[in-house]
Amino acid sequence: MKIKLILAADSNDPLRKNNPFKPLSLLLLAASAPDHGYALIDMLDTQEIDYDSGVDLVGISIRKSAEKAGFGVADQFMKKGVKVVLGGPQASANPLEAIKHADAVVIGEGEDLWPKLLLDMEANQLKDFYVSAPISFKASGYSVYQLENLPPLDSIPKVNRRLFKRKYDFELVFASRGCAINCDFCSVTRLFGSKYRFRAVDDVVDEIASIKGYYYLIDDTVFGRPSTYSYYDELYDKIVDSGKINYWTGQANLDAASNEKGRQVIKKAAKAGLIYAAIGMESINEEVLKKSGSYSKMGVSKANDLIEKMKENIRFIQQQGILISAWFAIGYEDDTLETYEATLQFCLEMNLIPVFTPVHALEGTDLFDRLEKEGKLQDNTSNVTNVAHASITNEQVIRALENVNRIGFRLLTTLKRTWFYFKIFSRQKDNKVGDVIHKTIFTFITQWRFGKITKLEAGKLKNKVRIHG
Repeated sequence: MKIKLILAADSNDPLRKNNPFKPLSLLLLAASAPDHGYALIDMLDTQEIDYDSGVDLVGISIRKSAEKAGFGVADQFMKKGVKVVLGGPQASANPLEAIKHADAVVIGEGEDLWPKLLLDMEANQLKDFYVSAPISFKASGYSVYQLENLPPLDSIPKVNRRLFKRKYDFELVFASRGCAINCDFCSVTRLFGSKYRFRAVDDVVDEIASIKGYYYLIDDTVFGRPSTYSYYDELYDKIVDSGKINYWTGQANLDAASNEKGRQVIKKAAKAGLIYAAIGMESINEEVLKKSGSYSKMGVSKANDLIEKMKENIRFIQQQGILISAWFAIGYEDDTLETYEATLQFCLEMNLIPVFTPVHALEGTDLFDRLEKEGKLQDNTSNVTNVAHASITNEQVIRALENVNRIGFRLLTTLKRTWFYFKIFSRQKDNKVGDVIHKTIFTFITQWRFGKITKLEAGKLKNKVRIHG
């Protein structure tokens, strides 16, 4: 069959022209059923779509911010009589809405579902829903195919990264799936399970060896958890032993820095080329961390002072030469307007790249289900978020975000953070002069990019409130 795979994105998405990561999910689908002709379109790169290209099937991957755009593209192809399949995080989170715009919806991981779906289509037996998730899915009046268990990761296909023509700064790779933490605002555990599943270490190392330039390891945490430290120990040792070390980035948790085994993994990750970690710190408010389920990610015991222990863990990671962006979700009921300023000062003191977002209840998360049951969700079209707050207004949130961007990313602050890391890079014995220069430039450019994207995102929220409020 002739198949068109599309990564949906809105025309004013802040990541348009700025997204440095090559999409992986659609490449995995194409590799899982290679005996077909594929064309791939990334709407973060282009909004031009040929609806008369004569394809047999269109598969569209949708994120939350791209739901409207994805549904619009799907509707256009369905009007042409082309079969449409929707998948991705938002289709998985809101499948009953997605099926209104498609012939079939894929929920969860697609690699084992896609070949089955294509066989069903060729036999004219296409189901409404194809499910690979730890929670049993039932929808009255619809046909459903669901895998009995989440599949092991020992048969992940090799992808053809050249299917995307655009040049990207980072290739995407993954070594594991699953998360045992289950933060209330996150859907990872619902989609990928609470038990960790792993690819064979040698397969991951071989894939990394085939990549030129930077890559992003998209595991839930590249530092692992206590039950997975041994896996990441082996992975990073083998990357070093391979003799081919590229700089790479990933997302991580603070808790690994709170014990000796975790610190060993962090050291090995840095030795294997890790130069930047996006860390979901979520809040500096102890009550918020406990209620959201994020407390365990901080590496803080009941006997610890929260802020001081977080700072200690942050310092250890930074001293390994790893640049940190700190991600905070602000707007829980225990937060106040002063939370923005206090959190910004925390980031300035600790030389963290500040990334603040109003807490948002995504469909398919425990937070959404709880707030919906309590009647605390609000209209998201005219508010900065769908989570209502008793004392913080839309205008105050926008001004707070603009203040964070103005102070957190002004040139003097950016240079101060860059100088902080430059001194660390210079002291590391394994760094040659070229490494120090390269890492310092990377540190400055990464901050500049974050400043640009967060400014665009705040502007988008401001326009939404002004237009619809």
